[in-house]
Amino acid sequence: MDNKNDDHLSNLAASISLVIARTFYGVNWFNVAAIFPLISTEFGQGVSLLGLISTTFLIGVGAFQIPSGIFAARYTPRTSAIAGIILSSIAALVSGLVTDSSQLIWLRFIVGSGMAFFFSSGVVLIAKYAGRSSAGLSIGVMNAAHSVGGIIGIFGWIIIAVAIGWRQSLVLSGSIGLVTGFLMILTIPKGETKAKDNSNNYANPKRDDSSSDHKRELSGSDVLKILSNRPIIALGLVLTGIQAAWALTLTFIVVFLREQRAPIEMTGVIASVALISSIISGPLIGRVYDRMMSNVRKILLICGSSTSLALAAISTAILPVVLVAVIIIGFFAGGAFTVVYAKARKTPVRGLKASMESGNYGFSSTYSALNVAWVNGLSLLGILWIPVAFSYIVQYSGGYFAGWILASILTTLFALVPLLRVEK
Repeated sequence: MDNKNDDHLSNLAASISLVIARTFYGVNWFNVAAIFPLISTEFGQGVSLLGLISTTFLIGVGAFQIPSGIFAARYTPRTSAIAGIILSSIAALVSGLVTDSSQLIWLRFIVGSGMAFFFSSGVVLIAKYAGRSSAGLSIGVMNAAHSVGGIIGIFGWIIIAVAIGWRQSLVLSGSIGLVTGFLMILTIPKGETKAKDNSNNYANPKRDDSSSDHKRELSGSDVLKILSNRPIIALGLVLTGIQAAWALTLTFIVVFLREQRAPIEMTGVIASVALISSIISGPLIGRVYDRMMSNVRKILLICGSSTSLALAAISTAILPVVLVAVIIIGFFAGGAFTVVYAKARKTPVRGLKASMESGNYGFSSTYSALNVAWVNGLSLLGILWIPVAFSYIVQYSGGYFAGWILASILTTLFALVPLLRVEK
C-alpha cells in the first residue's frame, strides 16, 4: 500500500511540474506581443518588427517539431521536455538583454525551437503519469495551462513591464521558466519508471519503453513510416483547420472590432474569452475523449463544424454575435487540440521495429512524442500562409466579411474532409 501511495504522489508531483512549466511556457509565448508597444518605442520600429518576431517564433516552433520527436525517441521524453523548457527560458531571459532588434528576432526563434522540444514530450509524459483512463483529461489540463499562461502573458505582463521595464519583465519570465525546468528535473524520475500507464506496452506490461536512459536505436525507415502514416497526417490536417481558426481569431479580432468602432473595454473582453473558454473545454472534452475513445471522429466533427460556423458568424460584425462566436471558437478549438494530441499519441504505425505489440502494428512511448510532434508541426507550418492571405483578402478583396467567410470555408475543408482518414 505504501509503495502505491508513493508512486501516486510521485506521479502527481511530476504532473504538477509539467503543468506549471506549460503555464510559463504560455507566458513566454504571448508576453512579447503584449509588451511590444514598449519594445517598439525603444527600437523605433513599427508593427513590421512584431510581424518578423511572430513569424520567426512560429517557424522555430513548427520547424523543430520533427527533430524534437526524433530526439525524444532517442534520448527519452523526459530529456527532451527538460532541455526544451530550459532552452526556451534562457532565450526568453536573454531577450531582456538585447541591444538590437535583430537579436530579439533570433532569440524568439530559439524560444520557439525550445518550446517544440518541450511540447510533444510534455504531452506524452503527462498522459503517461495520469494513466490510461485519464490521458485525455491530463492532456486537456496541459492545454488549459497554456491558455492560463496566455492570459497571464497578455494581461499580466504589460502591467509588470510598465512597473519594472520591459527588459526586466522578460528577464523575470525567463527566470521563472528556468525554475520550472529545474522543478521538472527534481520531480520527473530518470527513466520515468514510476509512471504506471502501461497502455503502450501490451505485449510485455512489465517493460517500459521509456525506462532506460541509454540511447535508443532509431532508424530512418521508422521515422519515414511515422511521417507517412495516413491517419497521423489526417490528424495533422484536421488540426491545421482548427489551428487556422484559432490563430486568425487571436490575431485579428482586436483589429476587426476596433474597425467596427467597438468600445475599447469590450474589445479586450472579447479578445480574452477565447482563451478563457479553452481553459474550460480542454479538460472537459479531454474527459469526454477518455470515455468515448471509439467516437473520436464524432467529437472532432462537432468541434470542427462548430468552430467553422462560429468563424462565419464573426462576419456579421454584430457585437453580441461576435462575442458568442469567439467563445465557441475557444471552447471547441481547445477541445479539438486535446483530442487530436491524445489520439495522435496512441495512433499505431505499421511495422515499427521497436513496437510490435500487436502483430505488425504497434505504438510505443518511444515514438508517441514523434507522433504528437508531427501532428503539431503539420498544423503550425500549414497555417504560416493563412494570416497573410487573410490580411490580403481583407485589404484588397472584399473586406473582413469576405475574410471571415473564406476562413470558415478553409477551416471546414481542413478540419472535416480528412476526418474519413482518422482512425475510429
